[in-house]
Amino acid sequence: MTSSVSLKFNSGRFDFKSELPEQYNAGNRFYGSDLAEFLSEGLASTGSKANCFDEDWGWMVSYSNERGQNVEIAIYNLSEHMEGGRPGAPVWGLWMRAFSRKKVLGFIPRTVEAEFPQDLIKIVYDIFEREGITLEAWEDGPDTKAEPA
Repeated sequence: MTSSVSLKFNSGRFDFKSELPEQYNAGNRFYGSDLAEFLSEGLASTGSKANCFDEDWGWMVSYSNERGQNVEIAIYNLSEHMEGGRPGAPVWGLWMRAFSRKKVLGFIPRTVEAEFPQDLIKIVYDIFEREGITLEAWEDGPDTKAEPA
């Protein structure tokens, strides 16, 4: 079972070098807010629910579709990834994880990792390709990788 997908891309379309507002990311000042909004809007345009928000480690997009599939997409500016916050590189990573709700003992709700929806990989690739951005496997990224379906 593949419950997560790690992708990366190189693009200057998203902000990677301006001054960051201190009110985001618990003061950690991570890049990626415009990328999170772009991806959230692209997913929402498919008729599914999507939104974005800041976390203390960076930016997150939350997605759910009519089939009840839930996906979280963590956004990273890779110029900061494991390099002490060095700004100034237009390299981005997406770590996408799938979840579902199950009931333990028939009545206790629990969230568990689920098979990653293959159709969503194609949707994400299409969203970025419309902007001329090519996604690729993030080889040293979190968990597993995927090529377009």
